[in-house]
Order: sequence, then C-alpha cells, then structure tokens
Amino acid sequence: MANSLLQPQYIWPWAFEGIPIFNITAALSILGLAIFHLSYSSGYDNGEDINVYNRPQNLMIIFIWGWTHISHHLSPFKGGVAFTSPEIVLSTLNAIVIMYFVILGLCKREKTLLYLCYIFIGVGVFYIYWANKAYFGQQWFMFENGRLNGPSRSPYRDGNALSVLIVMCMPFLIFMIFRVNRLWLKILMVLVVPLSWHAIVLFSSRGALLASVVTLLIVSSIIRSTKLNLLIGTCFVLFVAYQGATLLDRTTQTVDLAQQSDEEPINPRLVSWGVGLKIVSVYPIFGAGVQMFQAASQSLFPGESPHVAHNTFLNFAANTGLPNGLLFLALIWLSWSRLLYARKLNMSFDNSDYYALVCSSVSVLGFFVCSIFLDLIIFEPFYIALIINLISYIRVRSQFQEKKG
Repeated sequence: MANSLLQPQYIWPWAFEGIPIFNITAALSILGLAIFHLSYSSGYDNGEDINVYNRPQNLMIIFIWGWTHISHHLSPFKGGVAFTSPEIVLSTLNAIVIMYFVILGLCKREKTLLYLCYIFIGVGVFYIYWANKAYFGQQWFMFENGRLNGPSRSPYRDGNALSVLIVMCMPFLIFMIFRVNRLWLKILMVLVVPLSWHAIVLFSSRGALLASVVTLLIVSSIIRSTKLNLLIGTCFVLFVAYQGATLLDRTTQTVDLAQQSDEEPINPRLVSWGVGLKIVSVYPIFGAGVQMFQAASQSLFPGESPHVAHNTFLNFAANTGLPNGLLFLALIWLSWSRLLYARKLNMSFDNSDYYALVCSSVSVLGFFVCSIFLDLIIFEPFYIALIINLISYIRVRSQFQEKKG
C-alpha cells in the first residue's frame, strides 16, 4: 500500500534499479492475506469478524472492471490512435482491482485501517516536502514552462496528478490535529497545510486548488471550531492573495487569448467535454472502447484536432459506456452519503474508525473535484481511499447500532 501511494522506485531509481518492487510487494500482500485468514480460522485472531466483501461498493468495482474489458473487445475503433495504449490501461486496472480486494481483506483489523491513514499522511507530507524542496533548493531543472513536474516516468510525472494525491492526503493530515496531544505536533501539522497549498501552486494545478477550497469548506463544516476555521480560512485567503498569482495569471491569459481569436475556445476542456457527450450519445452502452476517445472524436468530428476527455466521468462513459460512468458517480455518492452519516453522529476523532471514515470521505470528494478536470480512471489512491471508506463505515455503523441497542 505504501509502495502504491509513494512509488519509491521512481523517486530513487538508483536504489531500486532492476528490482520488481511492485511484484514483490503484491506477492507479500497476497501472502499476508492468506496467513491472516489461516490464523483467523485457526482461532489465533481475536478481531471482529466483518464481512467486507459482500458490499455494493465491491460489486460496482467488479462491474466496472468487467464492463471495461467487454468494451475493449467490442470497440468499433479497436487498434485506433490513442495517447495511452488500451493494454496499459487494462493491465493497470487489473492490478488495481486485484490489490483492492487483497488490501480490503487485510484491513479488517482496526489497527491496519489506521495504518493506512498514517500512510496517506506520510506520503502526503513527503511529496509536500519534495515539491517545496525543489523550489526553495532552486532545482529549476525539475520545472517545465514554470510548472513543477512529478518524478520522471512515475504515475505522478504530470504535476496535476501529484496535486490530486496531495489534495487526497490533506484531510488525513488536518483531522490528525485533533488526535495528537503534543502541542508541537499540532503546530507542525498546521504549518504543513499552507506548504501543501504552495506545492499545488508549484504544480500549477487550478483544479487541485479548487479542490482544496472545497475540501477546506467540507472540513470546516465538520470540525465546527470557529477559531480553527477562521485561522485556516484567513491563511488560505492570504496565501492565494500572495502566492496564487501564477494560477490566476494562467486563467487571465486563457481568457485574453480567447478574446483575441474567435477560433480559440475560452477553455479547451469545455470543447472536449462537448465532444465527450457526443461520443456518449452515439455509443451509450459499451462506449467507443478503452482509450478510444481520440479515435472516436476524429471519426465524429473529422478535420478537428484530436480530443481527450479531460474528465474522469466522461472517460468512463465515453470510452467504456454510460453504465461505467454512472457507477463511478455512484461510488462518489456513497462516500458523500457516508460523510453525511458520520457528520450526524458527531463522534470524537479519538475514535479511529470515525477518523478514518471522515478523512476518507473528504479525500474521495476532493478527488472528485479534481476528476472533473482530469482523466483519473486508473488513479490508485482513489481506490485505496474507497477501501478505507468502506471498512470504516461498516465499523462506525456497527458501533453506533451497538450503542443504540
């Protein structure tokens, strides 16, 4: 799990050269799951017996996985031009789904679930440090056209993708402030938050900055602390005023360019979204095929430059069919409904399951805001956050019913 989120082989390639780290960690995880179930059935495990597999969320993910493969085989554009090979997307999705169910089984224990939350914090803090170090250390070779790039060849090589990861890690960090007792740790965590915003500015991700705003609004509705909300809100406004100029300049330049030329759209994403909706209307059931958005757009709009989805829902719906797109939205809705349930309980963050539930729900919602502007169908942190969200919800609901009964 830590390897999947951090991707250390791309950060320190000299240390992992020739080592199939993913295969090793995956094999160890599967072995650990087997040992866990053997020890449990032998009576050596005293943990609570929670059936985590027969849940609607898992059926949704299985359906998305199976429907994606069917869409690929039935694609009318099979073999067409694609920015990313369909085979790469399918193999990555296969690995994600397998590890999803492996990690799901391993996280039945409360401590294991909490460790996953700590890993989100650790990975987030590392990449916040990594990004700010590149700036304050004047490592300008890591920047391109004024934007910081992620580690070369990694899933986060696009700064937008790494910004999404930081947005998803942020709730775990903020709510941890209420779990630590030492004042210096609280102060340290509070100081890391504006550094996370600075990292997002360095990656020049407007979608991630918007997701940060949404995340902070949701966080403020949960913690209900006037002083802390005022502190975070004031810091964010000051930060955007002094450090957000880069992103605001990009927006201004886009508008100016659109005003100077009738052929230049105010935002190319709006054009791509319109193309995506057209593809969905023509191929509503199985879509155009995995990663065939570009080929389908050239077929439906000949003479135009090829388009990409720039939207996770449209990537699912246009490439693999509307059923997959709707199921993606259903997964987001599940997290939202679980957050509303947790908010009504108003439990203490000292409760590890409640902490995990709230953090993962806000994390998924932050991801969703980013997904409006990016193609993130095989973004593994999303699926890991869903695991935390499902198991913590089961546990919190069970605790509430026991207390009520």
